[in-house]
Amino acid sequence: MDDILSQQEIDDLISQVADQVQEEEIPTEVAVYDFKRPHRFSKDRVRALQRIHEQFAREFSGMVSAKLRARVDLNVTSIEQLTFGEFIRSVPNPSVIILCDMQPLEGSLIMQLSPDISFLLYDRLCGGPGMSLGRTRELTDIELAVLTTQLFEPMAESFENAWSDIMDLSVTLQSIESNPQFLQVMQERETVVLISLALTIGNARDFINICISYSALEPVLKKLTSLRLFDSLRRRAGPADAENLQAKVRETPIIVDVELGSTVVTVADLLNLQVGDVISLDRKRHENLDVQVGDLGKFLASPGKLGDKLGIVITAVRPRERDESDE
Repeated sequence: MDDILSQQEIDDLISQVADQVQEEEIPTEVAVYDFKRPHRFSKDRVRALQRIHEQFAREFSGMVSAKLRARVDLNVTSIEQLTFGEFIRSVPNPSVIILCDMQPLEGSLIMQLSPDISFLLYDRLCGGPGMSLGRTRELTDIELAVLTTQLFEPMAESFENAWSDIMDLSVTLQSIESNPQFLQVMQERETVVLISLALTIGNARDFINICISYSALEPVLKKLTSLRLFDSLRRRAGPADAENLQAKVRETPIIVDVELGSTVVTVADLLNLQVGDVISLDRKRHENLDVQVGDLGKFLASPGKLGDKLGIVITAVRPRERDESDE
């Protein structure tokens, strides 16, 4: 009978519990949840998506810089969760909308650029100074064909490489649209993630938007953890990585120019030139020619002929010029 509490002891226990409950702070703030814009990506997964697309931005901007011979900066500015209908309504008409397929994932990948920045890229690729349209219009078939082979397909390859730590993707271009209302690839209420990247070329600045559906990313959500991604990014480069880098560098095309000589003529003489006229250069026949590799004078050479083709014979390597940074 000693184990049975008296009524007084029971009352004392209840009063002590009540006092402890009153001392504890009870949160009074209520979290607002918008059912029209469901948040299906946790903060860790959003950070993982940011690191993936930062890697995509670094690789793609480096490739574009080499093609355009100009500095190109590409940075992730925001990652948002919204519905596909909201994304469509935010896209201006006309736009350059690239629809891609991501195998083995089911769903669509959408990349969107403005016509102005697309034409600027096209102008630079064709040797122009890189000027915008000045007015909004759809790009022609020729302009889209050049951009597709030179930029859009390498963009898809850079996207594959950025996701290689998570899974092997095969990204293929399906179509290019100009009117966002023609995109009927998913339901308007489908949740999507929108990654916005700021593209800067000289004084021009615009955005590249990447839209991926939640249904496409759902099979790999468990892999989108910051721990696994950071471990892969911190992996030290090994001999295989060095060999792979050397192989890529060796395959990089470079421009080699040979200067036969130069001269100065008047505009009148230039206009009067006819077939068969001879222009005298400031270099003698037996003097070595300057061989330029990019903007650097690298070799000295003499002219020659190999079969039916003209060529040069390297006679010397030009010494490296010292500049103020070497001193």
